Amino acid sequence: MGLRRALLTLVVALGTALLVGLGAGPASAHAYLASSNPADGASLAAAPRSIELRFTEHVVLASTEITVTEPDGHRVAPTSMTLVESDEDQEAPATVVATIPALGVGAYHVSWRTLSSDDLHESAGIFAFGVQSEVQAAGPSESNPDLFELVGRWAVLAGIGAGLGAVVVGRLLRRLPEPTSGMPRAWLRRQAFRLLVVGATAALAVALVDLVRFGAAAFTPGYLLRWGLREAALLGAALALRPAPPNRPDRPDRSASGRVSRDVAATTALLGAGLLTVSIGHFGVRGGPTWVVTSTVHLVAALLWAGSVAALALLGVRAVRLGLSRSDVRSVLRGFRTSATVSVVVVAVTGVYLASDVVVSVDAALLTTYGRVLLAKVVLAGLVGLVALATTRALHPRGLQEGQARRAFVAVEAVGLLVVVALAGLLATGQPAVSPRLVSEQAPSVIDDRPVADLQQTLALRPNRPGASVALIDVLDTRRPSPGPVTGVSVTVRGSSSGGVDARPAVAQAPVTAIAVTPSRWSAALELPAGGPVDVDVVVHRRGLDDVRSTVHWVVGPSSSDPAPVVSRAPVSGQLALACAVLAVAAVIGAAWLLVKRRRQPSPAPGRTRTPVGHWAPRPQASAVAGSTDAAQDESGAVAPRSAASR
Repeated sequence: MGLRRALLTLVVALGTALLVGLGAGPASAHAYLASSNPADGASLAAAPRSIELRFTEHVVLASTEITVTEPDGHRVAPTSMTLVESDEDQEAPATVVATIPALGVGAYHVSWRTLSSDDLHESAGIFAFGVQSEVQAAGPSESNPDLFELVGRWAVLAGIGAGLGAVVVGRLLRRLPEPTSGMPRAWLRRQAFRLLVVGATAALAVALVDLVRFGAAAFTPGYLLRWGLREAALLGAALALRPAPPNRPDRPDRSASGRVSRDVAATTALLGAGLLTVSIGHFGVRGGPTWVVTSTVHLVAALLWAGSVAALALLGVRAVRLGLSRSDVRSVLRGFRTSATVSVVVVAVTGVYLASDVVVSVDAALLTTYGRVLLAKVVLAGLVGLVALATTRALHPRGLQEGQARRAFVAVEAVGLLVVVALAGLLATGQPAVSPRLVSEQAPSVIDDRPVADLQQTLALRPNRPGASVALIDVLDTRRPSPGPVTGVSVTVRGSSSGGVDARPAVAQAPVTAIAVTPSRWSAALELPAGGPVDVDVVVHRRGLDDVRSTVHWVVGPSSSDPAPVVSRAPVSGQLALACAVLAVAAVIGAAWLLVKRRRQPSPAPGRTRTPVGHWAPRPQASAVAGSTDAAQDESGAVAPRSAASR
């Protein structure tokens, strides 16, 4: 009882800390470059005095490096760097401003490297700009994953998968006679215990290496909380799965309810470890609780499938040593069909949804390392699914394939799933293919939202490129009741007055009168100048009150320097979301059909039970076991009699 109470206390503590640590909706945990000033490929009329890098996440300034390479190859280091727009939130997007020496006419390349304070992942890249010179844009860049971190993350995933596999396959083994199932269950738990300890040790090693590389200042409270909770979850699951020593004469055998309690505690800890593993990784573009929950379900379903298949393959290899007959292995394999089907369906549906947030276009999937790894994972998972289908057909009572063919199918499926898990670890350490340069007609990289007088004003330009554009202005009155309704909005675009980073002079534009879309939203058709900074003047007219004026400093993205699409750079998020919905509906219909079909099957006759191989057989009598002379080891390691009839 003491062990069970300790595990339940651990579960409650993990859940409470989890709610506290993950209460706020997260954003993308990989700090990649959202935009820069000067923009990539921009041609400036005057040399900039500073460079701004806008990252999708908060970064560690001490681990940030920026280098400007001159046309002759000489490298110029910034004279100073500051971190702005962080607002004490160490998981919010941040901007690094680097002051640089005076530059002359020519083409320049800027290389940067930084560290995300949310997950301690390094990212790097390069972009180009010209001063009174045309320059070719460097295009999207990716950071290579760290091999040591990849191995550590794979060890964590392998431990979670092994734990889930031990629980699931252990439940299937309990359908066999107890003397037969005891030894295999204890052996599977022992392997899962070892892998969970290895995973927790690998996570600790990665954290220690990061501490040496980046220093204690890089570890934020949020990261330490999530990492510590995951470490506790891994060790808690290992403790719950640890095989007990052989029963002593003065200690009664563990009851079935005790084994179930340990399974529940292990499963809860493993689910918590999966959730925390997701929270330490990236969250795509949208982020938020929906992304976290979906990612966790996807990860747990995939690891349950992989861990269970690996456990079944090992049982097939060690069947003789573990006291299992061919019919026992076949029975357990057939019992896993339902769990495998549910896992595959969940992985497919959630995987399509998650892909809609980490790959923005077809070109993003084909031209980036992240996209190619994702495609390889999808293709390999599909092939493994076909092998699983072949295994299911071979296990059918009317199937013709037996023996070595069936074991070969399971072995191939297990190896394939291990590779899929390895690719998943590689994706978790990589940079999602969501760069704005990989998608056309994307939403603006910057949306200005600010209080102006007694109004809350939001400005967005779509698309944020030179040429025809649409300005969307949301104006909300913060006072209730409103002293005067908004009667009109006008917008003016002019060359930036920020000095030193001006793009080519913009043609003076007359104020454009916006059209009311809703009572609080206004739309205006604009003509944006060449890529670079501009000032956008917004004037809000109100009845009976003075006009409210504001100036927004904007950066127009490049256009002509964008490389031509290889296949397509149209956004694919909508199509993938639709495919996810179609798969979900198909899964629900299929599940309903199978449920109706099962209910229509005739019930077994009284006194007879359905055997694992699908035939009716007499219910086994207790006396058949009592006279056995053979022995098998139960879950705790004790020796129990086993009848010859149970082989």
